[in-house]
Amino acid sequence: MKQLDAVLEAPFAAASAVRHARIFHPHGVLARGHAELVSSWWPTQGQVPATVRLSRGIGLPAMVPDFLGVAVRLHLTEGPWDILLVTAHGRVPVLLSPARSWSGAHYSSVTAFRTREHRDLRWVVAEPEAGLPASADAGALADSGTLRFGLSLKSAGGDVTPAGRLVVETLPGDGERPAFDPVLNCPAGVDMWPQWIAAARRAAYRGSRAGRRAQSE
Repeated sequence: MKQLDAVLEAPFAAASAVRHARIFHPHGVLARGHAELVSSWWPTQGQVPATVRLSRGIGLPAMVPDFLGVAVRLHLTEGPWDILLVTAHGRVPVLLSPARSWSGAHYSSVTAFRTREHRDLRWVVAEPEAGLPASADAGALADSGTLRFGLSLKSAGGDVTPAGRLVVETLPGDGERPAFDPVLNCPAGVDMWPQWIAAARRAAYRGSRAGRRAQSE
């Protein structure tokens, strides 16, 4: 496993150093808000503080469709949980799809999750409800005011269960740049599926962070 990690880390470290930024989702907008979790599937229910980063996946010009991302850090009492959402086909959670606007996109976690109490696979999905601009320009988000997403859980069979709401209240910018890591920041009792994607993500995030550190030295 360590040898595989090393093989996967190297190209991400090199590419990150050359680009002087993250490989994916290099430019975006950092925000504060909260999640209103209403399903027993979550480790906790009620209102939970959240840090959110909205970004364009490849960093293409704003007029070009891109894979739009919504990185969510839920500040749970037991520790942070990072859930990364990206634009995907509405009927198939794992079929990633570029989008032309923030307001017209469907967002899904790339990986599914299992919990100790709920062993069936569930993808976390988000649907824009209010405030999202009708363009794919990350810069337009800063003038949008409060943003709202409806949160749901989608099964492998396509069943959708309402799970709450994500409210983005303030958009201070992107200077802080927290390192979202869905493998490292995951609650005990919650497993990502499939496991090989979790392993690949772990290596990619390590490589990207290493490349950015090397560039700054």
